[in-house]
Amino acid sequence: MRLFKKRGGFVKSICEEIKINSEKYPSKTAVVYNDVAISYGDFYKKALCFAGNLKKCNLKKGNRVVLESNNLICYFAAFLGCQLAGCTVVPIEENISIYKLQDILKATKPTLIFMKNNGEAYEKFFEPCENTSFRAPKDENIASIIATTGTTGDSVLVVHNNKSEAATVENLIWGIDLNEDDVVFSHLPCYLAVGIRRFFAGLAVGATVVLNDGELEENEIVRSINEYGVNHICLGNSNLKVLLDSSNYLLKEAMEKVESVESLSGPLTGVNIRDFHRNYPHTTLYNVYGTTESGCLLINNTKDNPLEGCLGKPACNSQVFLVDENGEKVEKFGVYGHIAVKGNTNMTGYYRKKILTERVMPDDYIVINDIAYFDSDGYFYFVGRVGDIIDVRGNKIIPAEIEKIAKAFSGIKDCALVSSEGHREIPVPVLFVSVEKGFDLKHFEDYLKKNLEMYKIPEKIIQIEKIPRTPTGKILRKALEMNKI
Repeated sequence: MRLFKKRGGFVKSICEEIKINSEKYPSKTAVVYNDVAISYGDFYKKALCFAGNLKKCNLKKGNRVVLESNNLICYFAAFLGCQLAGCTVVPIEENISIYKLQDILKATKPTLIFMKNNGEAYEKFFEPCENTSFRAPKDENIASIIATTGTTGDSVLVVHNNKSEAATVENLIWGIDLNEDDVVFSHLPCYLAVGIRRFFAGLAVGATVVLNDGELEENEIVRSINEYGVNHICLGNSNLKVLLDSSNYLLKEAMEKVESVESLSGPLTGVNIRDFHRNYPHTTLYNVYGTTESGCLLINNTKDNPLEGCLGKPACNSQVFLVDENGEKVEKFGVYGHIAVKGNTNMTGYYRKKILTERVMPDDYIVINDIAYFDSDGYFYFVGRVGDIIDVRGNKIIPAEIEKIAKAFSGIKDCALVSSEGHREIPVPVLFVSVEKGFDLKHFEDYLKKNLEMYKIPEKIIQIEKIPRTPTGKILRKALEMNKI
């Protein structure tokens, strides 16, 4: 398996790659969090101690270990330590709700739980340990079980082995051109796949990763660039607005030192791409598309293709194609189909959900709940999510199309289209909008009537303070549907 093309050879394990970096760059800063820095040598020693202390507690290969994503240096050292010991990591968010936690614990039955207030303390397991010699884990060993709603729309647990995690990391390294000289600023939830993958991509290639899990602020970006030499930034699409809307001259000045920005969790609008290139002409903007189940699979350099909705071309370890409603491969460009992916980045399945796994993985590929098409140059373009499409008397409405038109109206900050039951329980579209001061509803209604076909015009327009979104920026449509009346 081709992984991590570095220093003239190939290494096929994240653990082994970080070990090599700890030997080659023992004093180099690996991670910065809350202004605390740790070197590659010390970070790997912490991971070894954690693995050794797990063994002292008689944990065996495949035992589940819950890790709360607090104190991120300790969290990620523990994450690596679990993998060195052959254990399976179950990451959870800091201050997780008791109901979510109960569901995860009931399903995974962990041997150990590391939580700030209700579990083991990380520090105890970083104490020096005699047994600190470990081999790199095997490809097929289960590495992590990660909670998501992703492809299915329902809360599930996704299982990845060491091979799939390594393949996704390689997709990122090659796709956004990461190298050991980079300093990566990551503002992503570290209990989710997006944050975990970016972190280990940075360490696997020998870069420095600056982690930020607070409210994203312009001044913090400026400080990280100037103080730590950040030249690559990872953000969710919703946080890209911090860069796009800024009039801070210090930020614009600092951003001249940034080579690339990676945006993820959905397609970018044409307006956002144009605004970014106008504001930061020296910086490359990448849009990376993926799922918890299938890894990072499509990558677009927006300087090469600035078209709206472009998801990019397949990354090195992912074979991406489209299938129709009958499961047949779509061969013609411009024709809509479900995104499907084959390759080493795919999950092994949903945890103890055999029937669901077989439905999503009908063969040796995963069918994703997103609709797209591809062009003659091999670029894929996002159309919408299957579960979001609204059927109005046989007419299909794709929310993203209406939201794009609505956002082009002056005064609309954000919006989301959902389905509601109308007369005789017939579904009708309802548009939620977050607006700026001085918004003119009557003019907006006239604008929609002028720019939309009759059946696409929202039955209601409801103003709310903020459109609810996930930590990675996806619209929480179910939350809106439950509270729309």
